[in-house]
Amino acid sequence: MANKDKSYNLSFEKVMNFRDMGGYETSDGRRVKKGIFYRSGDLSRMTDKDKALLESLGIRTIFDYRDDDEAIAKPDPTFKDVANIRIPAKRNDGIKMPSVTLKDIDNKKFLERINADIFTEMYSQLAFNNPSYQKLIEIIQEPDRLGILHHCAAGKDRTGVGGALILLALGVPRNLILADYLLTNDYMKPMRDAMIPILTKHLNETEMRRFGDIMSAKERYLEAVFQAIDQKYGDENRFFEEEYGLDFPKRQKLQHYYLE
Repeated sequence: MANKDKSYNLSFEKVMNFRDMGGYETSDGRRVKKGIFYRSGDLSRMTDKDKALLESLGIRTIFDYRDDDEAIAKPDPTFKDVANIRIPAKRNDGIKMPSVTLKDIDNKKFLERINADIFTEMYSQLAFNNPSYQKLIEIIQEPDRLGILHHCAAGKDRTGVGGALILLALGVPRNLILADYLLTNDYMKPMRDAMIPILTKHLNETEMRRFGDIMSAKERYLEAVFQAIDQKYGDENRFFEEEYGLDFPKRQKLQHYYLE
């Protein structure tokens, strides 16, 4: 990837889309440090090997964006000296996030209510007045609580917005933030490819297209976040200061900690 010197995907056996967010170049030529910010999908199926790998990464905080029912069905593992924090990121919009299983995806009632336009609208609202991301930005200002792993079910939507906010605060250009977001399509491809032959037996063409909307990271989704920031605040400095109390001196301090 441009401006990132190697792949930062980590080889977990039963954790999807796990990767180090370090290595991206900022607008002033510095780079995000490795080994501090991680993102992933669901952690509930971790093997012993997976757990040992996670313990080797120096993670001190696991931040979960999922709703109550998701976390109850698939609870996060706990680790010694690692804080587990969960604050649902999804707004009260009536959209139940799929848990990335055939049971949830192969659900005609759910697929009748979801499409790319609905996802785009959901993204456009996530970054504002959201206690989940407010807590995330609070945590990343405290170096002794990092490294941090933030995740949702697939590590795509809610984690995608959280990852975008972290990188944006650190001064990574939007085109690179978008490229990081779209990497999810590569990491989720094996799972999507395995699901498609099964789902095509039950779903029609429209439903399969909506399956694609759910299971893909689309440029328009994350662009909706950036457009909403610009429309509401005009620039990123005002956005971070008014939404997150992260004024310019605090952003500079954040960048001093986590850039090299």
